[in-house]
Amino acid sequence: MEGPSDLKPVSNNSATSQHHAEEADPVLSNGRQSQYEATADNGGTYFDERIPIPDQENYAFSFRKLWAFTGPGFLMSIAYLDPGNIESDLQSGFIANFNLLWVLMFATLLGLLLQRLAARLGVVTGLHLAEVCYREYPKYPRIFLWIMVEIAIIGSDMQEVIGTAIAFYLLSNGK
Repeated sequence: MEGPSDLKPVSNNSATSQHHAEEADPVLSNGRQSQYEATADNGGTYFDERIPIPDQENYAFSFRKLWAFTGPGFLMSIAYLDPGNIESDLQSGFIANFNLLWVLMFATLLGLLLQRLAARLGVVTGLHLAEVCYREYPKYPRIFLWIMVEIAIIGSDMQEVIGTAIAFYLLSNGK
């Protein structure tokens, strides 16, 4: 198994690195460096190192290794739990009592399912959802999906924009 100290720096302009990139990822036949190749010299960063997966039974848990495999997807998976969203949920619950509790449960379960599917897609293909849609769908369904995503973004940001406008109004004494 290769550790971080066994990796060598790879330059994009040599014939050796092109051959190495094609070996590491056969999809890259144009000679570009694979995104999974790493450098471990002093010029590399933490994100450029490969993290060895332990194959022994007794190994120590490391948050560094966990974060290397989790990445920023973990932050995005809980991004909808921001304070503004929680406050609007509390206000809706205060007004509607328990009548909308099933909506919260359904939205949480659906969000969990979609995040799990997106994570599986990313792990299996190495691509994010937009790249997969670009490669798999023809032009018009892609445009439709893009418009739907833009509408969803506008809908989710609407509450923040209105809240900011109300805050400015209150801070400026209605002037």
